[in-house]
Amino acid sequence: MYHHTDWQADVRPGGPWRSEGVGDADGAPYNVQGEYVEVEPPRLVSYTWVASWAGTEKTLVRWELEAKDGGTLVRLRHSGFAESTAAQGHYDGWIRVIGWMQAFAEKGETVENRAA
Repeated sequence: MYHHTDWQADVRPGGPWRSEGVGDADGAPYNVQGEYVEVEPPRLVSYTWVASWAGTEKTLVRWELEAKDGGTLVRLRHSGFAESTAAQGHYDGWIRVIGWMQAFAEKGETVENRAA
């Protein structure tokens, strides 16, 4: 897994963002960075994604939020992969992240109090 230790963002189209952290398994440092492409509160945000473990490959992450049945429908698309193996690894990672988000929203779970 991974543990973010710093996050910086200028949330506007063209604004940069950067996240740094360490891998839980090996303690190896990593970073992910990019630039915001679309910012339309409260329904849409998209940004480029360049991960230190993936070289210079730049992909696009797009979040769409829609009010629905007393909650929020979240659509996430991460596109632009040159290799299907990279896409699968990111898919697996997003499944974990969305699960953590759901556990936080529904049960108040955080990295400090959730089961390993």
